[in-house]
Amino acid sequence: SRCPDNSAFKQQKLPAWKPQLTIATVLSSFFLTGVFCLSVGVCLILSANSVREIQIDYSDKCSDCSKLRENSSNWNKECHCSLNFTLKEGILVSGCEKT
Repeated sequence: SRCPDNSAFKQQKLPAWKPQLTIATVLSSFFLTGVFCLSVGVCLILSANSVREIQIDYSDKCSDCSKLRENSSNWNKECHCSLNFTLKEGILVSGCEKT
């Protein structure tokens, strides 16, 4: 009287989908994943190599600000440090070259 119905759902005997793993499907998915990862890696390396970097030493120009900040009681005093520089090449921003 307290037993569940004798059905496939109640007895958890429903058919389930099982992937058919063959050598062809496993190897093809493996190589397709490898080609995708390789192409993404090549794109990342090429974009990283196109980055240009400039270094500007401003430590001697802004020494007054650093001396002011050595004392923590000067936290609210303003100190402005600016340095002018020019770029030798234009900057490429979203497909348009800026000078």
